Amino acid sequence: WNEGTNVGLQEMACHPSAGPLLMLSLRVLTYAYCPKKQDWQQKSLNEEKDNFRLGIVEPQPKFGLDSPAHNLVKRILLLDVDDKVGDVIYGLSGEPRGSHVLETLMHISADEVHSQIFYKGGFNASLTEYVEHDVSNFVVQALLSTIRSKDQAELLLKGVEKLVTNGYVVNPSNRRIGILWRATELAAKFRIHQESLLKAIRIGCGLTRKSTLDEAAEDEGEKKKPRQKASSIPLQDCIPYLLDLKVPQIDGDRVTLCVAGTRAVFHLLRFSPRLCDDVLEGLTEKMSQYELELLAKDGLGSRCIWDGILDGKAEKNFLKATKSLLLKLNGRWVALASHRVGHHSVIKLFNFLDIEDKAILTSELAHMFNRLEGSAMGRSVIKACAVDAFLDGEKTWQNAVRKMQKDENFLNEIVEDNEGGKKKRKRKRKQSDLSGSEKPKVSAVDAISSIISNFKT
Repeated sequence: WNEGTNVGLQEMACHPSAGPLLMLSLRVLTYAYCPKKQDWQQKSLNEEKDNFRLGIVEPQPKFGLDSPAHNLVKRILLLDVDDKVGDVIYGLSGEPRGSHVLETLMHISADEVHSQIFYKGGFNASLTEYVEHDVSNFVVQALLSTIRSKDQAELLLKGVEKLVTNGYVVNPSNRRIGILWRATELAAKFRIHQESLLKAIRIGCGLTRKSTLDEAAEDEGEKKKPRQKASSIPLQDCIPYLLDLKVPQIDGDRVTLCVAGTRAVFHLLRFSPRLCDDVLEGLTEKMSQYELELLAKDGLGSRCIWDGILDGKAEKNFLKATKSLLLKLNGRWVALASHRVGHHSVIKLFNFLDIEDKAILTSELAHMFNRLEGSAMGRSVIKACAVDAFLDGEKTWQNAVRKMQKDENFLNEIVEDNEGGKKKRKRKRKQSDLSGSEKPKVSAVDAISSIISNFKT
């Protein structure tokens, strides 16, 4: 790539075979000269293993300025040519292979280069055009998930809110719900535009539902009513609409959910607690017992919806929601406790409830103790909820629960002390590690460079 022309690099980025090779080269160069390699490696190891259910992007290394990767990026995007860089970014974003290269650059670029891509690519000014395109809308999603500064997040969220308000993003037929997913993730991350985004969702869902009803009435031959001014619908009614849950038609089939919409609801639950009331009510009141049970038995629904509620802070509205779940699924807890996925939600709910509500849940489980003992999932619930102790009496059970909580708090304190000690030791070693570190030598860099050169010849 050192000997090739800039135009040749852009052609490689759009080539079905050379494009992936160019992305791999950029990542190898980034890794080889990453200034904080150990930091991001450790951060990646500490991430939750099930974050893939949420679509959360794993921590990735960022190349430094004036590094080999940065020099290659400057030639691909023509960052030093102000009158051409915008056209290059615009062109790559709409090309099926080139868009993947551009998304890779958003993930591994230094903050300064990422800002150049954001501003010179005109994503704020031409956001509607980018979102409406079948390819470049995925580039916008990558941009939303990699925004580095609060100022950029505000500019982008203002544009996204307009697209949500007019119903384009939330309309299932447009297949742009992924934009809303990434926008809610960004709003939850930076704690900005949360109220305005919720208002946009109410208006957008109201418009979409109204247009759907009008089309249905027109198909049935009814006289079309005069167009009325758009009005929002309660946020509680928007939640089932975003989930788009379709119950299985045959026993044994899995429930069908809108993946992006379900993930968007998860991030809505990560908003400021005072804004979560309507979202929680939409889940606990607008969803039936059967639908909530299906969500608990589904990997995506359990991780995004049930864990979204049970991993929340012990605020009054979340405590009320868990109480509603406990009562609404009365009679179905044993079935969930025996399910491969559902038993996790039972254990989490037990840990979240207060002692009185714990007794209600355990009492129902104790009535079917023999059934729980017949499966590994049921036995794990028996152990986590001390169901066997409940059979010996409620006082014995309360003592067992308090002992479990005491042991858990003791272990958490030990883990926190160990993590604190490691951080202190890392700070002491930091200066010596930097002074004694050598530039890493990675033979793969030379190998990939020669492969690219051979490809061009």
